[in-house]
Amino acid sequence: MDDSSWDGSLATGDPVVDEQHREIHKILEYAETADDRPEEMMAVLERLMDHVYTHFATEEDLMEATSYTGPAADDHKADHHRLTDEARGAVLGLRSGEITSMRPLVAMLQDWLASHVQDHDRVFIEHVRAVRAGGE
Repeated sequence: MDDSSWDGSLATGDPVVDEQHREIHKILEYAETADDRPEEMMAVLERLMDHVYTHFATEEDLMEATSYTGPAADDHKADHHRLTDEARGAVLGLRSGEITSMRPLVAMLQDWLASHVQDHDRVFIEHVRAVRAGGE
């Protein structure tokens, strides 16, 4: 899959974080067109969540390495946990047959990702840049 639909809206300016955002975007694009067979939906969700867990670990390791603490860091991590909890609920919904289409799940994930980048990641990456520049 190419990056033709990547518009940079999920970019933060950090190359590692941005590459991970690009990958999440690609997985979500794939999920939009995935077949609604339960096994395919589960495979897409598992792929997405594996990558998101890695991404969250990257961000949280970077938080620790740059001493990003306080309410903003707590809210950022809580937002990670909210998505993790929603994903677990989606897995249960897929298994029970309550969720029968990827479309609503993908829309929720896209909205969550966009708001997370805007509300949390950009503020956090500004902190990282300042620390790397010796500003804090």
